[in-house]
Amino acid sequence: MKKIIYTLFLMVSTYCFALREVDGVLYRQYVNSRFGFSLEYPAEIFFMQPPPDNNDGRKFLSGDEETSMMIYGTYILLPTSSKIDDSNLLKNVENNYYYTLYNDYGNANVTYKVLKESKGLYIISGILNDKIFYKRVQLVENSEPYYMVFKIEYPIIDKNIYNKIVETVVKSIKN
Repeated sequence: MKKIIYTLFLMVSTYCFALREVDGVLYRQYVNSRFGFSLEYPAEIFFMQPPPDNNDGRKFLSGDEETSMMIYGTYILLPTSSKIDDSNLLKNVENNYYYTLYNDYGNANVTYKVLKESKGLYIISGILNDKIFYKRVQLVENSEPYYMVFKIEYPIIDKNIYNKIVETVVKSIKN
């Protein structure tokens, strides 16, 4: 029995701390135990911050704290009179997209925006307060539907460094 437990521990430890190299940058996987999503983040550039009390996700900061990255889940709030069905969920994605676009980024120079309502996905990117921002929101449909949100903000002068990192991290996101 002890051997089985030890073997499982080694497997989990290896899985949790496994590194993968992409273009000379080492990426480590983060898995959220509450919602089940994961991503790979550049382990030598970002430092994972302590989890929030509700364990909905994680924040990552660069060493100089000028760049921040977050991934988290948030449950979808529908009126109690609404049934949870595809049409309500997808309409909620559209409403959330427009709310975010005009309220959170109304003063931003939005350079890219896409709403893929049929896929429950939207992305908004641009410049706000001398930083580039990228926000990706994905509807995850299961017994308790939720949004998986990925956000990153970084100084404009570091765009050549972070554009490739954003691309790699986004490709690694699983839900």
